[in-house]
Amino acid sequence: MKRLCFSLMLTLLAVVAFAADPPRVKTKCGPWVVGVTETEMTVVWTSTDRCMGWVEVAPDDGTSFYAEERPRYDEDFMGRHVVSAVHHVRITGLKPGTSYRYRIYQQGVDDSGHNPVPSGYISASNVYSQKPYAIRTMDAEKEDCTFTMVNDIHGRDSMMLALTKGLKEQKPDFVVFNGDMVSFMGSVEDIETGFMTRATETFATDVPLVYVRGNHETRGPGFSEYLNLFPTPTNTPYFTFRQGPVAFVVLDSGEDKPDSDIEYGGTAAYDAYREQMAEWLKEAVKSEEFRSAPVKIALLHIPFDKGVGWYGNNELKRLLLPTLNEAGIDVMLCGHTHSYSYRDVGSVDNNFPILVNSNNDKVNVRATKSQIDMEVVDATGKVLHRHTVKVE
Repeated sequence: MKRLCFSLMLTLLAVVAFAADPPRVKTKCGPWVVGVTETEMTVVWTSTDRCMGWVEVAPDDGTSFYAEERPRYDEDFMGRHVVSAVHHVRITGLKPGTSYRYRIYQQGVDDSGHNPVPSGYISASNVYSQKPYAIRTMDAEKEDCTFTMVNDIHGRDSMMLALTKGLKEQKPDFVVFNGDMVSFMGSVEDIETGFMTRATETFATDVPLVYVRGNHETRGPGFSEYLNLFPTPTNTPYFTFRQGPVAFVVLDSGEDKPDSDIEYGGTAAYDAYREQMAEWLKEAVKSEEFRSAPVKIALLHIPFDKGVGWYGNNELKRLLLPTLNEAGIDVMLCGHTHSYSYRDVGSVDNNFPILVNSNNDKVNVRATKSQIDMEVVDATGKVLHRHTVKVE
């Protein structure tokens, strides 16, 4: 009896202690920054539990983050602050080509009942003993554009580290993930462990990320979280943006086999989806931002093939290539094949060259209004291939 009473007392004390000191929600993965334009950006991260998240922003002017109260940006949806373990907060009203420091916050909330109850504890990224995160906005007036592209990592953390180590210090304008960064999107945790935890360690807190969806990001029950983790200005995986002299068009491959293939179990509807994207592309390349750019680069995971390729390749070529040819694309960057190739003008009915990067290398790009310089670099830092495209 005494032992039972003692056990009940311990249980009661544990309950009281939990009520008095509820667990503190912490950052699980991130932050990373996507959707960067001249005036906006979106900060994304995941938490250890459901909570509210918000961001404070300060100019990168050398002052203490604590010098004054900084503007707060909340994650709102339909009149409520969002309670979730995945956070994406849009920051607006920024200036072109300007560096901004930012700090993420989160507060646990029990919203299981009619009246949500905050835990009372707020955690935040460290701006006291560490340098705050900082992101530079895009700038159409910049004389050049520099970026690095990796693709087809398929959750290989060691390869992710080898290819992105030191990128923060190199300060490219942004980094492109050109698809198939995981093999299967079973859950948000697949993204975290597969590559995003490593990416935030090496660059993504301070260098903008541009994500091109690959066919493997369409697979698994976690695929529906894609736009929560990597939101875009169009709320679709295809969009355009401008940096320096370059207008970029980001396209979505969808799957590589027919919708009826047994691998998709009747869930695929990519034929109609690609048709919709093709109609969007026709209008997107007519915009003043795109047409006025001296240089135009297309980003697509699955490249166009010569002759008869797989179904997805054939459909992408049929639907997209005529519009891209007419739009004056200067170069297209792709992945998917797990091997390097350089497809010259005319080799696949294309008016522009296509560089296909392997799954073990990265592509460093510098573009000015007169030329595009590209180098393919392996995991040891050795330059394997160099290409220069003159812009007319």
